[in-house]
Amino acid sequence: MAAYRKLAALLAADPAQQNALGLFVQADMQREIARAAFDIGSGEACTALNQGNAYLSKALAILARAQEAGAPEALDGLARELDDERRRMGCIQSGPPADVGTPDASLAGHYYLSGVMETGSELLLKPDGQFEWYISYGAVDQVAKGRWGRTAETVTLATDVPPADAPLFRADEVFPWDADVERQLRRFERADLEDLVAARCPWNIAMTTTLWSYDLEIPKPVTDAELAKASETKRAAEAIRDEASRIFAKAASATATEDDRAAASVAMEAWGKAHSDMAQAHHDANLPEPDIGSPAVPPECQLPAEESYKPIPESEWRRGVGIVVGDPAREMRLSDVEVTFVFGDGHRETAKTRRGGMAFVPVRKGAAVQQITLAMSEPVSRTETLSIAPLIEGIQAVMVDTRQIAEPPFEVMRLEVQGNDLIPEDMPRGRYSRN
Repeated sequence: MAAYRKLAALLAADPAQQNALGLFVQADMQREIARAAFDIGSGEACTALNQGNAYLSKALAILARAQEAGAPEALDGLARELDDERRRMGCIQSGPPADVGTPDASLAGHYYLSGVMETGSELLLKPDGQFEWYISYGAVDQVAKGRWGRTAETVTLATDVPPADAPLFRADEVFPWDADVERQLRRFERADLEDLVAARCPWNIAMTTTLWSYDLEIPKPVTDAELAKASETKRAAEAIRDEASRIFAKAASATATEDDRAAASVAMEAWGKAHSDMAQAHHDANLPEPDIGSPAVPPECQLPAEESYKPIPESEWRRGVGIVVGDPAREMRLSDVEVTFVFGDGHRETAKTRRGGMAFVPVRKGAAVQQITLAMSEPVSRTETLSIAPLIEGIQAVMVDTRQIAEPPFEVMRLEVQGNDLIPEDMPRGRYSRN
């Protein structure tokens, strides 16, 4: 931090660094200062980001006077990055701007967008000054909520931004363990087993790949050399198959070395080539490809058969304590959230949410989960601990304030009042109407 501050002071005092490029460099330096300050918990982060924005404003003014093109794109990119950091570091304060105006009861109602191709959008202006907005174009859906008001012939929408100290996670309802949850638990267990086998036997992946095969052509004259080669490649493939079986067994054993594992990968490649050569030679000789099988797969590299999707009797449920993390209003579930389940006896179990926002830990006899700690690294870095009602078995739902992790589609939107319609300033061809 001291080095950053010293360099920033030198740049700020150097007259040669007060041109557009120098100001850009200083703005970027302030971003680095903010990151370092945030990492050590210093209160300088927001001040540094504000200073960075000030440098960018000066740089843009210089470029505008010089009427230079192209360079503003780089400045805009850094401005967006600074804004992203302000959100991540909690530097944006909540509340609408002072000039939002006053709600006009005559404008309250449900509006629908027209005039913009392949875009659907709705705007709900509530009499109490709250608004809800939605837009869909292509594969993109965005929503916003906040406050609205009218000043003269302008309606202003201001998206609510949560305060910097607002909690990101909130414990919600608890769901009982049921057949669907049991099925999901088993899917996770299967995925864990597949990962374990893949790590233990990385050459095993190729064993599940269908090797190349040839269709016989219209009968043609075949030479003795082609017949001999077919026979020779078959014998070679059988020998390499058997040797690969031996090498795989050694590489999968508990005493295997890195050299053994490397040898297994080489053996897998050799088997693939030998099998391909055999198939090609038999095709050339107009012979069917012989079925000589594949190298033997050691038990340590084998996966049990997939479970069928027939109902699982309740008496066979493995059960557990689980969590589902997400925002139902946006149909969003969060994966890669590290969850620590804290039991009443002090025991801790950690799991990470996967696709679907779920994570599980085993039931602990005689102890209930009483706290959960959630740690997120992306898109924001946050760790929070929630106290929950004692949970012996079941699923704890945790709501996420996604406003804190997803940049809103806009902070302020202004619309011009034209009769009973509203015309958005950034979509002049669009028109929000109540009918």
